[in-house]
Amino acid sequence: MSAALPYLALVCRGAVVVVFALSAVSKLRSRAAYARFRRSTRLLTGLPEAPASALARLVIAGEVTVAVTASAGPLSSAGLGVAGVLLCGFTWALARSPESGQALECGCFGSSVSATRRTAIARNVLLLGLVIGGLVSTHAATGAGSMRWDTMLVCAVGAVALAAFITRLHEITSLFTARL
Repeated sequence: MSAALPYLALVCRGAVVVVFALSAVSKLRSRAAYARFRRSTRLLTGLPEAPASALARLVIAGEVTVAVTASAGPLSSAGLGVAGVLLCGFTWALARSPESGQALECGCFGSSVSATRRTAIARNVLLLGLVIGGLVSTHAATGAGSMRWDTMLVCAVGAVALAAFITRLHEITSLFTARL
């Protein structure tokens, strides 16, 4: 089992990095996308415009930090820790928000994504599981031997596929909940 831990760490960290990178890029890709995220931050938190804008900037900075630091190296645990803090904050804001079934347009993964709060909470819980799995397996695998490049490639592909599933979770669940 201990031989598999470095690979598990790679998959967990890789998926978290891809999800947070996509989230940051989707918010920063245009002025309209950034404005949409600021507006959703204000609506979700109930904060006035200035503090909500500051919080939106802080969230994006945190997402970029996770994307840069969580992939590998000595800062990977710190990056995963930042991801965990952000996810707990997102989940808390979603859970305390009224009307949990109402659609939410945060612009996290593109302008067309409009998830229900329940789906967004489920996505965050899934990501928190990856963060915890990444932290535990990274620490347990410390000092492990070298990793095979072909297996690392399979893990990287798996991480990207897992990230794609997570970022499109609303579309996937809507297939099963849509009325025909």
